Amino acid sequence: MVVLLLVMESYTHKRIHDMLVTAKRPVFVADERLDGDSLGSSLAVADYLKSRGVRVPVFVSEPVPAKYRFLPNVNLCTTDEAIFDDVSIDLLVTFDCSDAAFVSRLHARVPSRPPIVNIDHHATNSRYGQVNQVVTDSPATAEVVHRFFRENHIVPSRDAATCLMTGICFDTTVFSNDATNQRAFDAASDLLIGGARIQEVIRNMYQNRSVNMLRIWGAALERLRRHPEKGVVATFITRADMEGAGVTDDEVDGLSNFLNLVTDADVLFVFRETVDGSVKASMRSTGPDVSLVAKAMGGGGHRKAAGFTVPFGSAVCDDAGCWQLVERALVVLES
Repeated sequence: MVVLLLVMESYTHKRIHDMLVTAKRPVFVADERLDGDSLGSSLAVADYLKSRGVRVPVFVSEPVPAKYRFLPNVNLCTTDEAIFDDVSIDLLVTFDCSDAAFVSRLHARVPSRPPIVNIDHHATNSRYGQVNQVVTDSPATAEVVHRFFRENHIVPSRDAATCLMTGICFDTTVFSNDATNQRAFDAASDLLIGGARIQEVIRNMYQNRSVNMLRIWGAALERLRRHPEKGVVATFITRADMEGAGVTDDEVDGLSNFLNLVTDADVLFVFRETVDGSVKASMRSTGPDVSLVAKAMGGGGHRKAAGFTVPFGSAVCDDAGCWQLVERALVVLES
């Protein structure tokens, strides 16, 4: 059975390559919840096609966060959805996108309704593409792309290797979380030999923490509570916290991974108010499958790391200092 799966994975990699090199107007799509994996994997393949003379736009749902602007080919990224109105688009390739509804909305704008190639590693991915390379035992979509290069006998450039290393480092928290496996180390070894600039990756993603951002983390640590009935640990970050400290949403990213490393919680929630009046929940687990919770709430992710958004939510602290996530005046979770 394992051998059959590997043969099918190899066949799919080669099929994707055939589709990529024959497409005249491909467009790439990174996950709506932009992170180092979705961005790094998409830019690595964009780098390969650029070496063949094809410039591929990479659609991102938000401006690229400052910590990822060091990545090669980041100038290929665009937030302009009007690119999907082009009748000449003949292929859509998604990277790290488990949300079928997000992809479907973008695909519906393309007049030609091109085929979709779906490259991912999330267990919650519904295989919405005409071609699906969803490898759930992979530590990162970037590692799936590394396999794509290897199966097609492509040597990634130093820039592409750096992009892929970014994706693997992000999803494994620099080889320290439960997603880290042999595939992660094998890919990282190959990429280092190929010139991946790992120190640059780590410096930009993890070491450039501002004092104001650390103050926000401090506030979140003070609010950390174990729920007496649900048995989970949760904390909250408000818009007032962030605006008062002058930090952006992308600067706060990484708190859930840090807490997962230093707490003894089986399940951890980090709730963060967003500028549009919603609350984003980031979950980490050392046991239970939190992707099931995320999927039930309209989100997605992995067994040990997942997330979802609560529309029209807010974080409220009562007179006793107890923080609550409130949605339309209903208490969803307390800490």
